Amino acid sequence: MNKVFTICALMFFSAVFSQIPTLDVENQKKNSVILQEVKIETKILGNLASTTATYVFYNPGDRILEGKFTLPLPEGVSISGYALDINGTLRDAVPVPKERAKEVFESIEKRNIDPGIIEKVDGNNFRTRIYPITARGTRFIKITYNQELKNSATDYQYFLSFANAVNIPKFNLKVLVNESLANPKITENPDGSFTFQKQGNQWIAEINKANFTPNENLKITIPKVNESNVLLQKTSGDKFYFAASVSTDFPVKEKSKSHKIAIIWDNSFSGSKRNRQKEFDFLNAYFLENKDVSVSFVLLNNVLEKTEELTVSGGNWSVLKNRIVDLKYDGGTDFGALKEISGIEEYLLFSDGISNFGDLTLKFKKPVNSIVSTPTSDFNLLKLLSSQSGGNFINLNELDTQSALKTYNKQPVIFLGFKESANIQELFPNVGTAVNEPVNIFGIASPNLGKLTALFSVGNKKFEVLVDFNNAVQVDNWPIAQFWAQRKINDLELNSTQNRDEIRNLSEQFGVVSKNTSLIVLDDVNDYVRYGIKPPQELLSEYNKIVSRNKKEILEKRKNLLSKSFDITRELVAWWNTEFKPAEKKQYPKISNQSLGESANKNLLLESSDVYSSNADLARSEKSTGKITLIEVESNEEYMKDFKNLQSSELIYQKYLENRPKYEKLVTYYFDVSKLLFKKGDKALSLKVLSTLAELDLENEELYKTISYLLKQRGNYEKELWITQKILEWRPFDSQSHRDYALALIDNKKPQEALNVYKSMLYQEYTDEISVRDNGIEEILIMEINNILSQNKNVDASKVDDRLKANLPVDIRVVINWNKDNTDIDLWVTDPRGEDCSYSHKSTEIGGRLSNDFTQGFGPEQFLLKKAIKGKYKIKTNFYGERQNLLSGPTTVMAEVYLYYSDGRQERKIAVFQSQKENKRENDSKILIGEFEF
Repeated sequence: MNKVFTICALMFFSAVFSQIPTLDVENQKKNSVILQEVKIETKILGNLASTTATYVFYNPGDRILEGKFTLPLPEGVSISGYALDINGTLRDAVPVPKERAKEVFESIEKRNIDPGIIEKVDGNNFRTRIYPITARGTRFIKITYNQELKNSATDYQYFLSFANAVNIPKFNLKVLVNESLANPKITENPDGSFTFQKQGNQWIAEINKANFTPNENLKITIPKVNESNVLLQKTSGDKFYFAASVSTDFPVKEKSKSHKIAIIWDNSFSGSKRNRQKEFDFLNAYFLENKDVSVSFVLLNNVLEKTEELTVSGGNWSVLKNRIVDLKYDGGTDFGALKEISGIEEYLLFSDGISNFGDLTLKFKKPVNSIVSTPTSDFNLLKLLSSQSGGNFINLNELDTQSALKTYNKQPVIFLGFKESANIQELFPNVGTAVNEPVNIFGIASPNLGKLTALFSVGNKKFEVLVDFNNAVQVDNWPIAQFWAQRKINDLELNSTQNRDEIRNLSEQFGVVSKNTSLIVLDDVNDYVRYGIKPPQELLSEYNKIVSRNKKEILEKRKNLLSKSFDITRELVAWWNTEFKPAEKKQYPKISNQSLGESANKNLLLESSDVYSSNADLARSEKSTGKITLIEVESNEEYMKDFKNLQSSELIYQKYLENRPKYEKLVTYYFDVSKLLFKKGDKALSLKVLSTLAELDLENEELYKTISYLLKQRGNYEKELWITQKILEWRPFDSQSHRDYALALIDNKKPQEALNVYKSMLYQEYTDEISVRDNGIEEILIMEINNILSQNKNVDASKVDDRLKANLPVDIRVVINWNKDNTDIDLWVTDPRGEDCSYSHKSTEIGGRLSNDFTQGFGPEQFLLKKAIKGKYKIKTNFYGERQNLLSGPTTVMAEVYLYYSDGRQERKIAVFQSQKENKRENDSKILIGEFEF
């Protein structure tokens, strides 16, 4: 077989909320990619801003790199434009369903062609992937996003962060403020020469620099007129999208003080990244006003830890503060663990809102005030928690301490719509929701609305504000429609699962990136045709010609697994019905050799019977009782020496926390320590360490697969189900994602649901690249479908085609799976006669059978033996090649080892290990993972 495997280095860009991404290349001492040029242009009109940033990257090395960086954006802001250079020219991206964009990207990437996507991942974080960045080549990207400026009583505020900025060979920054009567003021300046000049009806500031590092962030205040103003963008009909900035000056009505509160403090691993100083400043201000309070203090990580009761008297909260200062941050985040606490009047929740180890299910009956201090937060989830419970959402990223306390104390302002609403549609914010002051209202309206009255309430009092549409300004060159769509998507994403289809429809129409829709750029017009993706304007004419010419052809090759499954079922039945008779060693008269000695003769006879088995052995094996022995694949990483002499799990855990800063991004560290703690019998600490892997990256299926393998091995089936369901959401185009979920359903004693997943998997169509990559998985699926039928007589199998049904009990079944695409791992099984079953020798004399060799995907590979002969069987793996995604660590392998599969006596054991160079290997260089003995 041809073992061709392409390995490319992976480049990772890391960024905080910043227009200057910091580049980091894994496994290299110095960055091998240079940020060569940055160009940022921001246009501001009233309280709306549109920013476009262009980055040019240069790879001076001799390896192909895949680019990846994550950009957190502020609350309510989304990407609305993305372009990638194709042959030296920027090409605009087009909207595509998120999972479809990922599928197309990975299919094309395998051909070493140039796709690019940008997608929204957990929280308000946006990730772009670029491939390839060629050796000594450049790539450039352009990102556009729209945002509503923050309001104060007298001005609008624009902020651009240059945190973590590096030296940039070529730097250009330009800001244009339109229709402003007063000179904008720069209160934070990245360079002293950045000043505004009046040009016509615009204020313009611009700098061009060489070898420049910004000294400060950019902060601009723009004086505003106190009356309401309206901007219009005409649609194709007689309607207008409008944006109305409504100034409000309502009397503040403070809510009543609470005497019994709960502070829920997220001390998961990501909690250590929050701005604790801002959180402490807020709590200090809070207790200055709320001097005598009973506090239930509870910690949230992968579990909700025991509540601790504290009392704050005279505003002295030092005991609580010291408790927080001493906290250790570890574990994933599971909002599904949240519970109400009896007697509590309101909650203060300090978290980033990214729940990566469970889903929020609780609706609080008492107000939850969500307090956020990190720019990578899931603002929508925290807003949902607050709005559903009657609490306030407090964003410390954008509010100073006193403003945050004011937001906490006040009763919210509720938008009640317009008094004259007949000619207005699709208002955002929604009628009945809390709003910030001053208010930005977006909607769709008929022309000639005149003067309208906006209605608001604070507590039980109502207020009216006049909005004059007679003075509206039509700005067709401004994306008011995109602002409206972004507002609606933000609102719908509060319940993203329920509103999935509508979010996708809006995202695709308006080009706004959402949880359900990404933007993609393809290299060749034929790929747009092949994958049914409407291209950008410059390729549209050629695209239409090709589509018209080939309208009767299906250009994208897609196939399901069904027809081949019928053939494989027949093949498996034929194999199972075959009687295997291995050749016996013919015996000849022996010549006694006294010099060997009696013990030597015994050894010779033992060796002979070990290697060769007679037909009698085959008969006896039917009555034999088999046994599985799994080998613990030990880690020989240097850090394991620090745990060698530690006996208790508590000491091991303390050492783990102590050493973690040195190994913070090293996946093997968490993997190995979790295994060690589990071996010591501490399931809780073991799970906490394991769940931390979910915090190392956003929506990383390779990390989640590693977690799911260990959860399965340890019998934590409920969490295994949740993890595999998440992977399936991200990668529904992978047959292995469906299979992992189905197997988790079986573990959770849900055989009917599992059978339904298998059925849908066989009928689902897969792209040609993926179906070729997964060629042969049908054999594994057939065995597992029939195992469900044999083990669960009450399942409804009426919708499973009879041609897939077969009774196939076997004495031995081994399946290996792994967590990385583009990876080639081989399964070897050596029988008691010394015969290997492997990719180059797929059937053995005693009836051993190996499934198709997977050289690119996630596996699986399967070994079957109907009747085991007496003796020992060795199970080994060989790592032929693996994808070098070092962020996800080395490849994780899970081996499922079965005795008496599907015959009523089924027994399973699981081994999980990682492919480390230090793994103990057999003489043949393979890793021994287990043995059978019959």
